[in-house]
Amino acid sequence: MRQPIIQIKNLITAYGSHRVLNGINLEIFKGETMVILGRSGCGKSTLLRHIIGLSKPTAGQILIKGKDITQMSDDQLIQFRRTIGMLFQSAALFNSITVGDNVALPLREHTHLEESTIEIIIRMKLEQVGLSGFDEFKPSQLSGGMKKRAGLARALAMDPEILFCDEPSAGLDPIVAVGIDHLLLRLKKAFNMTMVVVTHELASVEIIADRVAMLHDGSILACATLAELKESPDPRIRQFFSREPDEETIDKDRFLESLVGRSA
Repeated sequence: MRQPIIQIKNLITAYGSHRVLNGINLEIFKGETMVILGRSGCGKSTLLRHIIGLSKPTAGQILIKGKDITQMSDDQLIQFRRTIGMLFQSAALFNSITVGDNVALPLREHTHLEESTIEIIIRMKLEQVGLSGFDEFKPSQLSGGMKKRAGLARALAMDPEILFCDEPSAGLDPIVAVGIDHLLLRLKKAFNMTMVVVTHELASVEIIADRVAMLHDGSILACATLAELKESPDPRIRQFFSREPDEETIDKDRFLESLVGRSA
């Protein structure tokens, strides 16, 4: 029986009386890509912040390789984050330094490697993401897709066992976005990484997902393959995949149409 590398148990996040996450339970297995999918405001990014230890939940457990990160001290969390990679939505590169120095940051901060060795790793990681020769460029000289690739190279610098990605293809044109998706797929296969990807881009999900956890109003409606989700009878899941507007949106559209009709 496969053992999960990540276990989320009864996770609750509340701000006052408002619950952002409402009893999340989820298991993620080694070597799979789990996509956390859902509409804006459903709790995807909040859940991701908890899994990487940037925020503490109100209640519940997050076990990564058997260790509950919700009970870790600040020093223990720092050690834990050295074992994972994180690709942020905006790439989060430092504009004042070169792409190579951005990739080198975790190596210089968390290891005692010789500078000559770090330079070799920089070139290797940039080559892996298709940015060979760009180590002396500044982030401002890169396109949006290239910045995402540079951010990915930095996330891979420490050879993480688990890679977390927050909206990796957001803000990119379709051709660049599909390139990022295929790059993630190749890297996962090459290094047998576990990936947790937060997105609302269905085109990306089609390419990268092994399983999908569908969030809605802070709860997981279902966790299954994409094909299985598309066959779900749940009206909330069907609405998402068929891209149907809410009744509230329809009512607003009708109201606006009535105003236009009166002024005509």
